[in-house]
Amino acid sequence: MPSDLLSIAEVRSKILATVPRLASETVGLADLAGRVLAEPVRATEDVPGWDNSGMDGYAVRADDVATAGAVLDVIGDIPAGGVATGSVGPGQAFKIMTGAPMPDGADTVVRVEDTSETEGRVTIRQAYERGTYVRPRGGDVPAGDVVIPEGTRLGPQHVGMMAALGVVEAIVSRRPRVAVLSTGDELRPAETPVLEPGTIRDSNRPMLMGLVEAAGGEVIDMGSVADDDDLLRAVIGRAVAEADVIISSGGVSMGDYDVVKAVLGGEAGVEFLSLAMNPGKPLGFGMVGGRPFFGLPGNPVSVLVSFEQFARPALLAMQGANALLRPRVRGVAGETFTSDPAKEAFLRARIVDHATLEVVSTGGQGSNVLSGAAAADCFAVMPVGVDKVEPGDSLLLELFTAQENRGVGDE
Repeated sequence: MPSDLLSIAEVRSKILATVPRLASETVGLADLAGRVLAEPVRATEDVPGWDNSGMDGYAVRADDVATAGAVLDVIGDIPAGGVATGSVGPGQAFKIMTGAPMPDGADTVVRVEDTSETEGRVTIRQAYERGTYVRPRGGDVPAGDVVIPEGTRLGPQHVGMMAALGVVEAIVSRRPRVAVLSTGDELRPAETPVLEPGTIRDSNRPMLMGLVEAAGGEVIDMGSVADDDDLLRAVIGRAVAEADVIISSGGVSMGDYDVVKAVLGGEAGVEFLSLAMNPGKPLGFGMVGGRPFFGLPGNPVSVLVSFEQFARPALLAMQGANALLRPRVRGVAGETFTSDPAKEAFLRARIVDHATLEVVSTGGQGSNVLSGAAAADCFAVMPVGVDKVEPGDSLLLELFTAQENRGVGDE
């Protein structure tokens, strides 16, 4: 790569080494989804808490069903939530429902499909081995084990596991408060019905607010700021007072009207970098008033790519998350992809075959073509030094959505 261009990896490493870790707080079960654990969750008891049936059927002694054709006396019925009123002796069985505790004396469950019951006696039509269809106590989680490690970003499945353990709160990192602003005289509100020549609707700020929320942050909307040094200083001052992180878009390139660079460069502490990345070559980063500041480019696709590569990992790191980067997988090019070999390129693509991970472009790859990003579910990543990938070639994919891709009946 050209000597004046910095790699994504080195800039990201510097950012992650700079951003602070946030304090922790205790949060109740209902509000834990999306939060990052600051301390591990341990099992306070065995799960399940007793040997129980894995099938609807009959709880028996393995010695009685070692060969097919055994006929046993049914001495009771154990529904889900019930408990046996006696124990199983030789030649006996309890009818049992899935999840019900195993009665004393029984060590095997025969599923109901392999039986026939008549007048209090059940015929076992095939042989069974000891322990079949029995869920042992602690077979899911033994008491004392770490169930969810520190640094896990909690999903609904984690919350369900905690509920099963009776854990009703957890210690998690505080959500970062993120001030979001956009800059530029040309910006108009999204609800503007008719645009004047030379103006555009502000798409960056709403997109950034959604990206921040998805990364676990709390948005502080600072609005759109005109290209005025004093006005920008005032907005940045408010952001420093209210937020943990500041993210702006626009004004970081080489133009005469790049107000962010003019206000926050030099002694203000923000470095303005040139990256070997396409889209998103310019980036501003530094500490402003003790707050990490990200100055993202102005074109909307550059904003998306820059946020994904730098701001999102930083927000997750501030919350103590173990996993900071989007998943990457190897796919197959469904068409020819080209890029500037001097830069690592993030081409907007769509998976058209989920079995082979074949991808095609979603259209124009200009940094202003937001429609291509809206139609994409991944970036096709072309590393520095590669200018073309032909159909059928291996291609690195970075997945940035997990949207539904199958209809009912497509299983």
